[in-house]
Amino acid sequence: MKDRRKVRAGLAAAAALCAVAAAPGTSLADGAAGARAYEARGTRISGSDGDAGAPSLAAGRTYVDSVAPGEKRYYGVTLDTKSAAYVSAVAAPRPGAEVTSYRDGVKVTLESPDGGICGTASPKIETSGVAYPLADYASRQIDSGPASCHQAGRYVVTVERQSGSPDPERWPVELRLMVEPPVKGGATGAAPEGSSSSPAPEAPDGTPLPRRGGRGFTDAPTLGTGVWKDEITPGETHYYRVPVDWGQRLAATAELSADGKDQSTRLLDRALALHAYNPARGLAKRGTPAAQDGESPRTQVATAPVAYGNRYANTGSTVRAMSFSGGYFLAVTLNPPQVAPHLNSPVPVVLRVRVAGDARGGPTYDEDPVKAGFGLTAADRRAAKRHPDAAEGDRMGASGSGAADSKDALRVVGYAGIGTGTVLVLGLGVWTLTARRRASAGRRYGPPPAW
Repeated sequence: MKDRRKVRAGLAAAAALCAVAAAPGTSLADGAAGARAYEARGTRISGSDGDAGAPSLAAGRTYVDSVAPGEKRYYGVTLDTKSAAYVSAVAAPRPGAEVTSYRDGVKVTLESPDGGICGTASPKIETSGVAYPLADYASRQIDSGPASCHQAGRYVVTVERQSGSPDPERWPVELRLMVEPPVKGGATGAAPEGSSSSPAPEAPDGTPLPRRGGRGFTDAPTLGTGVWKDEITPGETHYYRVPVDWGQRLAATAELSADGKDQSTRLLDRALALHAYNPARGLAKRGTPAAQDGESPRTQVATAPVAYGNRYANTGSTVRAMSFSGGYFLAVTLNPPQVAPHLNSPVPVVLRVRVAGDARGGPTYDEDPVKAGFGLTAADRRAAKRHPDAAEGDRMGASGSGAADSKDALRVVGYAGIGTGTVLVLGLGVWTLTARRRASAGRRYGPPPAW
């Protein structure tokens, strides 16, 4: 009876709010209004206009600069003859910025003292109108690449933003140099052949536990295998850190909490994007749509198993990125143009994470890899194996079930659409199915694809 009363109250509220939305003179706010921007953290630095006088980046530290359309910034890094190096750049347009797919982007390049190109990456916006942080790295490997990239000396790092962007604002850029210690030996071979193309591990089931995502790589909470829930405002990107050991692979699915039987959820089938990054912030995998006909949308990623020798693989960058153990990252973005007409407040998102495979021995490093930002601690390994309770003091996990129901009842405000009959039906349908799902504790959350 209590659930029925909630449904009736929710339907009345949805109808009233949709009627208000249809009234003359009303309009929807910017699709990304209220979205939290990427929080760039680190030491302020100002790149130069040329390699002469370029400021230096120290290993293990994070720096913050900015870049305008068509601008190229220069930095310097000092490398030895025996360590692999990774210079990452995270460029973060503000949520709601006007961007164009595959035209808006940045390019990060690492050049040897002789001017040879050691590594480069060019992350780009994948969907027009969806501004989200772009991240990847340029690397130097000691056993491959041009001979000039194996010498010691001062290397040049450049970060260049493409010209012609419709967004005139400067983008914050987060820079980080990570130097991987050389190895003495051990298991440095590649992952078993075919393992990168094997079917994705099955997503875990269970009751989702609250976990608030970070606003960037630096404050991402650590998750292990399990089912988690968060709330994301359209335009935001939330970050999560997942420990992955040698021989293991990471699989994750991001879902909107909508019932797949509701055909109106097809309007939201490109609402979520999911990206996986390695511990050096290199792009490891883009999410792909995973829903079948009649299912609600979801997007998933599944990486290759971690192996040191993957860095020399000829099968593509997604395998090469899986070449060290450590804290991997998942970034979930909610597409504002896709959801703005229907979902204008924080939206419930379910994240199903599985760290698959047995951990095995890796290479022996000359120095402690954890101090350099690679590898796992004992606490990381414990977190990867369990589904712990919500962190003490977590705002989302602090309320009981009654408070959660009240919060869900208020969330109908965000589900109110604009003044058409179709949108009214959509708002009512989403509310009804949300309430039904709460009344049926055993039902699994529905899933969504990425762009």
